[in-house]
Amino acid sequence: MHSLLYVCLPRSQARSSLQARKKVSEYLITEGFDTSLRFSGRCDFFKVGGRWSGRLTLMRLGHQYPRTAKKFWASYETTETFEDAVKLFRAAFPKFRGTPPFFRQRVPTLGYPDDAQVMDEPLFRHLKKGFCEEIPYGGDGAAPVIFTTDYYCQDPDGDYPWPKNGDEGAAFWVVVIDYHF
Repeated sequence: MHSLLYVCLPRSQARSSLQARKKVSEYLITEGFDTSLRFSGRCDFFKVGGRWSGRLTLMRLGHQYPRTAKKFWASYETTETFEDAVKLFRAAFPKFRGTPPFFRQRVPTLGYPDDAQVMDEPLFRHLKKGFCEEIPYGGDGAAPVIFTTDYYCQDPDGDYPWPKNGDEGAAFWVVVIDYHF
């Protein structure tokens, strides 16, 4: 079974999306995400982006164009082919450039560039309910959001609190992780 995880990395540790994706991947390997260290082997494998590739971009589009996004998803459910879905997406979001942020096939190991983005107010609003210190088994509830530095692995009211708004969140990259357990 696949599950979704968001990992936040301080912007001081990466200057680009690619660097952020590499650092988070290295961090999860070092911390034993797929073996037995900090996260106690939570999965048998993981990939940046994976089946969740484009998720951050979809969050942004949903925030910027809520009615359009809602109409797109309602119509998307009735499309029969990927090509029809792409046409529908391009019609709904004509200014969007790049690879459509859904149903991506053959996602590279380090994902696509939009699988790591700087947290801002739209992403913060979407992600804040998932802030946590531990990664729960299974996919119940909000997708977990963890921070790569121990300073931020504390209670929201601790000495090093989690971001409380998009301005504070802007100190972090958010990276999408698809993990299998």
